[in-house]
Amino acid sequence: MSIEPLLDRRRHRTERDIALAALGLFEERGVDGTTVDDIARVAGVSARTVFRYATTKERAALIADHEVETQVDRALDDLQADRPLVPQLVELWRDVLAAFDDGRSGPGSQALRLWRLAAREPRLMLAAIAQDEERLTRVQSQLVDRLDLDPLAVRVSLESTAAVVRVVLDRWACDPGTHGLVSTYDAACRALRDQLGPP
Repeated sequence: MSIEPLLDRRRHRTERDIALAALGLFEERGVDGTTVDDIARVAGVSARTVFRYATTKERAALIADHEVETQVDRALDDLQADRPLVPQLVELWRDVLAAFDDGRSGPGSQALRLWRLAAREPRLMLAAIAQDEERLTRVQSQLVDRLDLDPLAVRVSLESTAAVVRVVLDRWACDPGTHGLVSTYDAACRALRDQLGPP
């Protein structure tokens, strides 16, 4: 067994431990009532290690699940320049949301807890919005360079599909028993198409 996969597994486990520790503490004490030292103690790491993975305590709870991130990265790599971008992104996000399995998978449970918490913790919501903006800017740059597409078209495509995902996650977090994640996503995509109307 090579050292690199072992180190990767340890890093991913540390990321998960930090994210779950932050999330649990925020749920119990609130963001204001939690320190980085608290997160480090519960995660079994040093405060310095927490800061290696997250620049703020809020972002500690936002550390993404490695498997989901890998799924998104692979799907982004598969996007084709000769096909319309929006339908490809719609399918990408549908696959990601399906992996959440309505909160029954590990990443799905974590996402559900995070979105419920963010609804009542403005600092966490602001951190999530800022992180999403950074990610979209990064993805835009990658797609423009790799697919040789117009930056404006790429940004509009990314922002519009990401907005649908955020709306769906908000609705799901309010009442996950009533609103299935993928079915809500499909309904939201239909609603957007209906509102756009014919060109």
